[in-house]
Amino acid sequence: MALLAFPFPSRWHSSPTEGRGPVVGLMNRLLEDFDRSLQPFWECAIADENSFGKVIDDKENFGIQLDVSHFRPEELSVKMQDGKLFVEGHHEERNDQHGSVERHFIRKYTIPKTVLQDSLESQLSDQGVLRITAKKKAIESLQFKNIPIQTHPKKSDKQ
Repeated sequence: MALLAFPFPSRWHSSPTEGRGPVVGLMNRLLEDFDRSLQPFWECAIADENSFGKVIDDKENFGIQLDVSHFRPEELSVKMQDGKLFVEGHHEERNDQHGSVERHFIRKYTIPKTVLQDSLESQLSDQGVLRITAKKKAIESLQFKNIPIQTHPKKSDKQ
C-alpha cells in the first residue's frame, strides 16, 4: 500500500506506485508497518480481543457479564451507591510462569431508573464469568385518548 496518494490512478496497477521500479517497491515495503499504524483504531481487530464485559439492557431485564477468571470470589466485590453499580477486583502480587503479577480493576455502571434495585443479584460461574442481573419495573401501557378534530364551516364566496 502506498503511503502517498497519486492523483492519476493507473488502469493496470492496483497501487499508484506499483510497477514504478524496485526502489519505490522497496520503500513501500519498508513503510508498510508505518502506514498500517496510521489506520484509525476502530479498523483494528485488537479492540474486540480486549473487551472486558457485556451489558444487557432490554425491556424486562438489566444485566452485566464480566470475565473475572483471574480473581477468586473473595477478591471480588459488587456494591451499589447512588444509582451506580461498582464492581471491584483486587489480588495481591502472585507469582506465575512469567514472573509476578498484581491485578486490580474497578468498573462503574449507571443503573437505569427502571431497574428494581432490590432484585439485583450476582453470580460467579465456574468459568470465571460474573453475572449481575436485575428485573425492570413493568412499564404501564400507555392509555390513548381520542381527540376529536373540529372543523369550521366553509365561508361562502359572496359576489
